[in-house]
Amino acid sequence: MIQINRYIGIVALSFLLHLYFYNSESIKKFDYKSYDFTTSIFKNIQKQESGSYSVIIDIDEKSLYQLGQWPWPRVLDAKLIDIVDNMNPSAIGINILFPEEDRVSITSIQKFYKNFFNYDLKFHDIPEELKDNDKILAQSILKSKTTLSTYFSNENYTNKHCQNLLYKDDVFSDIESQLQAPSLLCNTKTIQDKANDFGFINAWEDSDGIFRRAPLFMRYREHTYPSFALATLLSFDKYIKIDTRNHTLLLNFSTKKSKIFSAVDIFQGKIPQNEIQGKIVIIGSSVVGLNPTYTIANGDSVSNSIIHATAIDNILSNTFLTQPEKYKKINIIISFILSIIVLLLFIKKAYLYIITLFFATTIVTTLWLIDAYRDGIYISIGYLWLPLISFSLIMLIYHMRIINQEQIQQEKLLIRQNKLASMGEMISLIAHQWRQPLSAINGVVISLDIDHRKNRLDSEKIDKYLNEIEELTAYLSKTINDFTSFFSINKKQEKFYIADIVSQAQNLSVLSKHTNIELIYNENRKIALVGLKSELLQSLLIVINNAIYACQKNITNIGKGRIVIKDFIENNRVYITIEDNGGGIEKANLKKIFNPYFTTKSETHGTGLGLYILKMIVEDSMNGRVTITNTDVGAKVTIDLSL
Repeated sequence: MIQINRYIGIVALSFLLHLYFYNSESIKKFDYKSYDFTTSIFKNIQKQESGSYSVIIDIDEKSLYQLGQWPWPRVLDAKLIDIVDNMNPSAIGINILFPEEDRVSITSIQKFYKNFFNYDLKFHDIPEELKDNDKILAQSILKSKTTLSTYFSNENYTNKHCQNLLYKDDVFSDIESQLQAPSLLCNTKTIQDKANDFGFINAWEDSDGIFRRAPLFMRYREHTYPSFALATLLSFDKYIKIDTRNHTLLLNFSTKKSKIFSAVDIFQGKIPQNEIQGKIVIIGSSVVGLNPTYTIANGDSVSNSIIHATAIDNILSNTFLTQPEKYKKINIIISFILSIIVLLLFIKKAYLYIITLFFATTIVTTLWLIDAYRDGIYISIGYLWLPLISFSLIMLIYHMRIINQEQIQQEKLLIRQNKLASMGEMISLIAHQWRQPLSAINGVVISLDIDHRKNRLDSEKIDKYLNEIEELTAYLSKTINDFTSFFSINKKQEKFYIADIVSQAQNLSVLSKHTNIELIYNENRKIALVGLKSELLQSLLIVINNAIYACQKNITNIGKGRIVIKDFIENNRVYITIEDNGGGIEKANLKKIFNPYFTTKSETHGTGLGLYILKMIVEDSMNGRVTITNTDVGAKVTIDLSL
C-alpha cells in the first residue's frame, strides 16, 4: 500500500512538473534554443526562390554626411520618394515616422516668429505650394501610394487624429490579436491623411534577447492593425494569401538577403533602374539612434528595415515558419504520457527499454520536426523534451537512491548472515575454550572440599583457591565479551585500540583448534582509532580465519603455520597487515578474490562471501582500502584506514 501511494505521488509530481513547465519562462528559452538549432540544421530543406523581392534604401551615415543631419527637410524625403517612384517599383514603404511638423518649412518658421515675437514674417516670390514641406511630402506619398509607418507605445497619450485612425474600414476587425497596445503613435495629420496604407513597425526580441519572430497584427482600442510589412504587401496586392490565424511569423533569415542601397546614391542616380523596378522598396535608416538594431540567432545585428524586408520576402516566397499554440499543448501531453511510461519502466528496472524509448522518441520527433518544417511549421519540440528529460533525471536520481538503499540493506543482510554463519562454529569454539577452565574450576572446588574435610583449610589456602577461581572466571567472562562484541549491531563511532581488536579476533578465531599454527602479534598500545569497532573485529576475523585455513591446508609442506600481524602509522594513515605462510593465492584468482560467491575453499568450508564482505566493510563502512598480494611464502592482506 505504501509503495502504491508512493507511485501515485510520483505521477502527481509529474503532472505538476509538466504544468509548471508549460507556464514557465525556462521552457520558452529552451524551446527558443531548440528552434535555433532546428533552423541551423534544416534551414535548406525548404524550397526557396532564387532572388529577393525587396530592396532597402538606407539613410546611412554616408547620406547624412553629404545631405545633412537628421531630420532632413521633408522636401528631401519627398524627393527621395519621387525618384524611387519613377523607377517603377511594385510598392514603396517608408520605415520612418513623422510625428511632428517639419520645423524648416516656411509655414513653421512663420508660426514660430508669430508665437514667440508676435511678428508676421513675410516671404515674397515663393509659391504657396512650396511653403509647407509636410504637404509636399504628403503629395509624394499619395502619388506613389507609399505605405507609412505607425508605432504602438506603452505611453498613455495618443494624438486625437491617431485615436480615430482605422486601417481600411477596420478590415481586420475579426482578428483577435493577443498583442494589445495602450497608445498609438502616427504621423502628422497632414501626412497621415494622405496615406491609404500604413502599418506598425514594432519589433522586439524574445525573452532571451534574440530576435526571431515578427508580429503580423496588433490591437488598439478594439481595432486590429497590420504590421508594416503586411500593409506594404497589401498596398499593391490586396489578394495576397496570409493565414490570419497566425499572429506572428518566425522569420527565416537564411533566405536570399535584400540588397541595400545608400539614399545618397539614389539622389545621385548611381543605382540602375533595373535594381528597383518591380521590387518592393523599404526606405529606412540603419544609423544608430535613428533605428534600433536586433540580434538574431547567428549573432548578426539587423535593422528594423531588414526585419520588415525579410518578412516581405518570407511571405512572398513562403519560407517563413509559424508556431501554432496547439503544438505546445500537444507536446506537453505527449511528454506527460512518456514520463508515465518511463516511471513504469523504472519500476520494472527495464533499463534497456528506457534507452529504446528515448531512441525511438528522438527518431520520431526528428522526422515529425522535418516534415512540419517543410510545411513552414515549427512544432515547439522543446515543450516535449525539457519536461521529459527533467522528469527522467528526477526519476533516475530517485531510482539510484532506492537502489543504493536496497544495496545498503543487502550489504547489512550479508554481513549479518556472515555473522550468523559463524555463530555455530564460534559456539563450538567457546565450548572448547570453556572446557579446560571449567575443569580447572571443578578441580579447585574438589581440592577445596578435600582440604575442608581434612581440616587443612586456612586463610592462605582459601585466598589461593579463590584467586584461581577468579582468574578462570575472568577468562570465561572475557570470552563472552569478545563473542557479544562480534555480534553487536551498534553502529555508533567509538574510540578503541587496535591491540584490543586483534586480541578479540584471536580469541574468536579457530586458532585454538590448531596447535600447529602460531599467531605472532607485537601489541602496540599507542594506535587508537575512532570508528565502528565491531566491524573492524569482523574484518580481522575473516582474514585470520582465511590465513588459518590456508596454513592448515598446506601444513604438510610448511611444517608449521605462522600468521604475523603488524600495525603501524604512515602518512597519517593506519595500516594493519596480516601475513601468512600458507602458500599464497594463484595469480588467476587474485583479480576475482573479492567477487561475491567466489571461493577457492571446498563447499563445507566457504561461501565465497568472506573477502567480499571484508572489502565492503573496509571501503564502505570504514572509508578505507583493502589489498591482497602474494609473498614468497604466502599471502599478505593490507587494511589501510584513515587515522
